[in-house]
Amino acid sequence: MIDGTISDTGIAVMCDIARASGLDLDDNKKSELDRLIADGFVEVSRPANPNEGIKFAITPKGQRLLDDRGVGANES
Repeated sequence: MIDGTISDTGIAVMCDIARASGLDLDDNKKSELDRLIADGFVEVSRPANPNEGIKFAITPKGQRLLDDRGVGANES
């Protein structure tokens, strides 16, 4: 496993990102998202159209973590 310190909330946030790219997060998930970005599991994906909101994407490192945990995008 890449990192055993990712919380269940972190995994849930990553699954939300994998499913939808854009999120409506509560405060707990927002702080978890910041940590996932800082740790390199998630990246900011700026849309080509400036009128669209900022989206997020799972990095290859993040995908490996999900794979290692046996979590697909349809689970959390």
